[in-house]
Amino acid sequence: MTKLNAAGSALVYSTYLGGSNTVCCEEGNGIAVDGNGNAYITGRTDSPDFPTANPLQGALGGDIDAFVTKLNAAGSVARYSTYLGGSGADESNAITVDASGNAYVTGATSSSDFPTASLFQGAPGGDSDAFIAKLNAAGENGTAKLDHIAAG
Repeated sequence: MTKLNAAGSALVYSTYLGGSNTVCCEEGNGIAVDGNGNAYITGRTDSPDFPTANPLQGALGGDIDAFVTKLNAAGSVARYSTYLGGSGADESNAITVDASGNAYVTGATSSSDFPTASLFQGAPGGDSDAFIAKLNAAGENGTAKLDHIAAG
């Protein structure tokens, strides 16, 4: 992830985000920025040592999991960084953030045990389903919390 100054003439920060993936893939698929300059990044990882901080899910759940990471405006502190997935393959493709700092993530899952809360659809509808998740802003002072999620 790289942040340039407003003129685009200098780096504010540029950093790696990832683990020792050796099988398949590690990629960032979406980024959003809130009014305070915090960056929210999402994608997929197959690394068992992906860097976590105040995680909702502290360990890789399957072959591939989605991840959600929130960095401070300087890029020097992860407010939270978490896996998001079940025992199958899970990938996040997009992220947005609201004025309160809640992150909204969407992607695809093939996990019948994908983490759920406040269900819209409680069971998978097929081999691969879409998901939408809302992580609240609690990563500022503690663990990221999964407020709402729907998979199906």
